[in-house]
Amino acid sequence: MHLTGKALRTCAAAGIAIMLLSGCSLLPKEEELLDPPSFQKKEDTYETAAVKRGNLARYIDSTATAESDRSVSVSFPDAGGQLKKLNVQEGDRVKKGDLLAELETGDLPLQIRLQKLTVEQKKLELQDTLRSGDTEAQKLAKLDLSGANLVLSSLEAQYGQALLYSPADGLVTYAASLKPGDTVEAQSTIAAIDDPSRIHLLYTTIEPDSLAPVKPGAEVTITYDKHTYQGKVVQTPATVPSNASEADKEKYAKALVIDFVGPKPAIPIGDTADIKLFVEKRDNVLIIPRSGLKNFLGRTYVQVLDKGRIKELDVESGLSTTDGVEIVQGLEEGMQVVLNG
Repeated sequence: MHLTGKALRTCAAAGIAIMLLSGCSLLPKEEELLDPPSFQKKEDTYETAAVKRGNLARYIDSTATAESDRSVSVSFPDAGGQLKKLNVQEGDRVKKGDLLAELETGDLPLQIRLQKLTVEQKKLELQDTLRSGDTEAQKLAKLDLSGANLVLSSLEAQYGQALLYSPADGLVTYAASLKPGDTVEAQSTIAAIDDPSRIHLLYTTIEPDSLAPVKPGAEVTITYDKHTYQGKVVQTPATVPSNASEADKEKYAKALVIDFVGPKPAIPIGDTADIKLFVEKRDNVLIIPRSGLKNFLGRTYVQVLDKGRIKELDVESGLSTTDGVEIVQGLEEGMQVVLNG
């Protein structure tokens, strides 16, 4: 069947009408509008601590070593040589005059004995001339005896340089590690002799700047063998004697010397004791936790919580310890300092 143009237009119009009546559309279907999401405001929370008044103290809580305040280092002063014998070791007790070490001297002892015989011979010759009454022979005999004595003195002095004696009673706290035949240099320390009746404590640190606030006379609590004693600082790095040896200056530049006050224990040289020394103390000062103090580009400040708002306040801090920080200026007691801001 063939439709005319007019008939086609009539059919198309009818189709569109049917689509409209049936609710169909050529346009996409509109989506339903959703309600906007609702946001619940989250309140900020802060960890705070109140500014409080209290006492702060920075102290040294460590150990110190017992040493003698009368220690003598001994060496061959004038000449070295080959070691013949070392008679002491660390821990030995010695008396003044004990022979500590000896250098090789070859046949020098034999030469001394022979020269002593020569001196005796010259004495006898002098006596003969005195009996003879020959004045000229007497003069020559006296000269011969004088010469023999000079040779003997020279040999004995040479031999004496090879012998090292203890200058005092005491305890050997150091002995050089030497064996027979080793070369010994002049003025090289062979042994150290300490007086065990003259004991003090030595506290040494790797941070000498931490000792700067300590002054002579500072009180020290000492614990040894479960007993407590009192002591005081008698020397700091700042008070090392100017005439001390270079070795002592280096040693005491990072150490405190502590004496017992009153009763003291029989503590052997080399033993350690526990010490507690107050370096700095502050009483009745404003204190905050260390985590509350902030530093940025040279500025020192804290954050304070005031009526729900954070404020930054510049402060001046003082003594800082593991227990807290002293606030010299900038805060008042009771303020809430933010710790996690």
